[in-house]
Amino acid sequence: MFQNNSLESPKAWIHEGYRVFPCNDKSPLVKWQTENKKIFYDGNAIGLYLQGVTDFDVDNPVAHTFIKEYLGKCGAIYGRLSNPNSHYLFKGDYEFKQFVIPKSLEKHFEDYAHGTTIGEIRNGEHYSIVPNSKINGEKVEWSNFTGIKEYDGDLVKDIGLIMFSTAMAILYPVKGARDNFCTAIAGALAKNTDWDASYIDSVVFNIAKNAVTKDENYMQKNGKGTNARNAIKGKKKVLGMPTLAELLNVPLADIVVLFSWIGIKYEGEIFRNLKIYNTVPKYYEMEVEGKRIRIMNTKDLMSYASIQVIIEEQLLKTAPMITPKQWREIRQGLYDNCKVVEVPIEQSFTGIIQHHFVNFVKSRSVSNVKEDLFDSSFGKIWADHENKRYVFRLEGFREDLMRYRISFEQRQMTAMLTDVFKAKPIKIYSKKKEIRCWECSIELVDKHENSDWESYNEMNKVRFAEAMQKGKENF
Repeated sequence: MFQNNSLESPKAWIHEGYRVFPCNDKSPLVKWQTENKKIFYDGNAIGLYLQGVTDFDVDNPVAHTFIKEYLGKCGAIYGRLSNPNSHYLFKGDYEFKQFVIPKSLEKHFEDYAHGTTIGEIRNGEHYSIVPNSKINGEKVEWSNFTGIKEYDGDLVKDIGLIMFSTAMAILYPVKGARDNFCTAIAGALAKNTDWDASYIDSVVFNIAKNAVTKDENYMQKNGKGTNARNAIKGKKKVLGMPTLAELLNVPLADIVVLFSWIGIKYEGEIFRNLKIYNTVPKYYEMEVEGKRIRIMNTKDLMSYASIQVIIEEQLLKTAPMITPKQWREIRQGLYDNCKVVEVPIEQSFTGIIQHHFVNFVKSRSVSNVKEDLFDSSFGKIWADHENKRYVFRLEGFREDLMRYRISFEQRQMTAMLTDVFKAKPIKIYSKKKEIRCWECSIELVDKHENSDWESYNEMNKVRFAEAMQKGKENF
């Protein structure tokens, strides 16, 4: 086909200014990135170095329906009998991009030749086998050729919509969930794009009409974008990406990947890799734009206002604006993919406070005289050997922790003192004065002092090294 006006030979490609090289099937016979070899032998396939030309490589047959809907004119289309019209060439350089379905959704794509890879924008340090070649004995042939031309429009945006629609058409659910599926797609598009309601209507309608699992009621899916826009204006509930994740039983982050193909940036993407340290109390770490923050209690994790403060304090950057509802959705996505770390007691937050408490009651502030507790300093401790107890002011221990910059919640601290050291609040009298104190067993304190704190000390060394390194990075 097109013998007189198409690129059918290595010579013709070279004459037009493109770099080509000989291949055996898909394997180059030269160092194609550096060698500009012009000698071809009979039977050699033609490899085209994709510089100055971009190849939209279609790997999933479902995409062809949406190519007719959304791709503008292309003057250079080719393929082979088993995969016709699978390559669309355009003049110019575009960033390489693969459209790969997340692993959690792979079962829906098992029957396709290329599996979860449904397409590519090929350019740069890549090549494609072009017509007048053979791959596995099959001829590669032009199906349309009027010249390799620049694309009239936004090629990346249009290909992204084709790939997104292809994925959604394959993922289209069985009866019972279809209406919510389409409503959720429309809601996500309405909330996260500036597309006209009528355009969202057509995108969702085309997905329903061309779904792999045929929907005999696809006509009823028209108008979903209009409904979503009206619901937003009326401040009514609008379904979106979380609903899709629930319907498909996959993590929200994987649905976000599909929407990213059409340029939607979900704020939750910047939050990743939540670690839950299983200790008393629990604490958390997660990545924010690739940098790790630490959250010391569940209450702070639940409140995005608290997370904003932590981001600004620990990363010295402005936190993005996220609504409480969005944060609930993001948080659930983090829980779905979290890693739970079991923490030995001596390395836990509670263990650290226990260690500090032992040091506190064994410090130089210990006195054998009860009256010293009435000193203006809260840090005095009375060693009452007669009753085998230490008596101390809770304010003194709190100040000691703050001096070491250890954050804590008083309720949790007193619970630890009660559970571990059998401490309890008491009143002490002397010279007609009364003060509120706490007492604990000397025996239990001695037991903890003799415990193995080697792990604790090693952990402190690591923390110190990390703090020093962080200080260097900040300055």
